[in-house]
Amino acid sequence: MIQRRLQGGIFRQIQESTSGSPLRIMTEGEISKKKTKKASAKVREHDAHVLICCSGDCRKRGSKEVRKALKEELRERGMIGDVRVDSVNCLGLCKHGPNAVVYPGGTWYVGLRGRDMPEIVDRHLESGEPVEKLAAEFRPRKKTKQ
Repeated sequence: MIQRRLQGGIFRQIQESTSGSPLRIMTEGEISKKKTKKASAKVREHDAHVLICCSGDCRKRGSKEVRKALKEELRERGMIGDVRVDSVNCLGLCKHGPNAVVYPGGTWYVGLRGRDMPEIVDRHLESGEPVEKLAAEFRPRKKTKQ
């Protein structure tokens, strides 16, 4: 693909052909439409997004039950459409699992059990207050050499 500036500041894009067919010249308008094309998929807005690790050690330690308990709690409270729950492969911190991350805010929960879900839904997902006793502590980033 070659882009050339012509007289008067008009751009044209020329596609090179390896098949021997004539070159296609695109006008500035066609180039603009191609660059601003929106994705056809539409994403539903949620109040919160919960990512639950369902891989390896977390799976062995009961992450499927944690996910099931969370979804049941959300259904009982009529919040299933307000909170998106997704299973992910690995969040790290495997020896502390099952683990989950709640957005917005990016609160990491470690060592979860199904019995923890009512409190997480009540305090964090309904009231916006993370459950400190279940949340992982953040450690400061290591300074990088510049």
